[in-house]
Amino acid sequence: MEENINKSLHGAKGIEALDNMVNALQDMGYIKIVKKNYSIADPDFGVSQFKFQYLIEFKDKEQWILQHTTTIRDRINCQQWHSENIKRLNPNVKKAYVVIPDKMEEKELHKALNYQDKIASRTIYSALDGVFPLGTVYSMAEQKAAALLPDGTAHAKLGLGFEAKLAGILNDKQNFEKWKYNTTISTGYLYPLYLDIMEILGLDKGDVIALNATSDIPKLPSGGSPKTDVRLSVETVKGMKNYTFSCKRSNSSWVSVHEYTADAFVKVLNPDDMHLKELLHEFQKAGGARAMGAEKAGEFEECIKKYSDVLSRWVIGGIGGEGEEDIQWAGYIITFNENGNIYSIHTTEGYIEECKRQDVKGQFGTLFKWTYPSKGKGKRIQLKGKIL
Repeated sequence: MEENINKSLHGAKGIEALDNMVNALQDMGYIKIVKKNYSIADPDFGVSQFKFQYLIEFKDKEQWILQHTTTIRDRINCQQWHSENIKRLNPNVKKAYVVIPDKMEEKELHKALNYQDKIASRTIYSALDGVFPLGTVYSMAEQKAAALLPDGTAHAKLGLGFEAKLAGILNDKQNFEKWKYNTTISTGYLYPLYLDIMEILGLDKGDVIALNATSDIPKLPSGGSPKTDVRLSVETVKGMKNYTFSCKRSNSSWVSVHEYTADAFVKVLNPDDMHLKELLHEFQKAGGARAMGAEKAGEFEECIKKYSDVLSRWVIGGIGGEGEEDIQWAGYIITFNENGNIYSIHTTEGYIEECKRQDVKGQFGTLFKWTYPSKGKGKRIQLKGKIL
């Protein structure tokens, strides 16, 4: 009896995790219509007998149906039956997915992956389009929605979505219960990432009372954006502590990561180095290494590379620059590789060391490429970084 109750509760927690995912997608504007407990009838019979837990609709009218399960058994044939008939009756439904928890028992995970392999290899007939972990379905929906956005806005939207998603993961009650109390009932919401963050922070679950995360970070005194995208406040038996994260999406390209005046660079790197000040202003005026001239560019490299680590900490984490250290400087870097759907987490110092280990080559002996922002030549310096 107790085992059946626990299975029922586990299933309910899984549906709750799917609720959280769909709500997050809707809050970000990725999907415009959500129907929970979707059902449809064959007009020749009248009873709404074909059902899925969720129907979501994108801006191009394409619809997906989603069904969460914590176990793959013969009952998946029911989802096959329902999805086939829903697609037959509603031509807007293009995809039907069974969604599993991101973290499962090995036996159950093997069953799910095996079934997905059969669908992908077309060794079985399937009205389902896949059996995927919740995090994978989230990313697929996110990418589908981003493809519908106007050129130039998708990257910014995805960046904001990443920040909101991280805050949601850190605030999720199921994740906290699963981590702190080792409960087997909770499935968690994108739990593997949550667990990785808890591990790198080195938190003692016995001491932690509550977590609260926000992506609402105040602007810097200059009006610019801080390096911190998400701040996590941890209440422990010993008091409160803040952890700050910079969120970066990666497609292995060089992207703009920093933009300040030459004077701002001087102030952070070394306000007493007059030669540095002179060369930074010369670079700002020229706008690039070639325009600066080979001799001056070589002189600039010899000068600036002495400050490479100080520069890296400022560019990547805001460290040493303006703003409040425990709120606006980023102590940790979380990157998301869009191609492999893989996260990586480092301390700011660890991230800099990883860039060096991967032999990231910028300009002037630094990790960054130096240029100027659009219409900002002679006024500001822009740095581009390679996101790992």
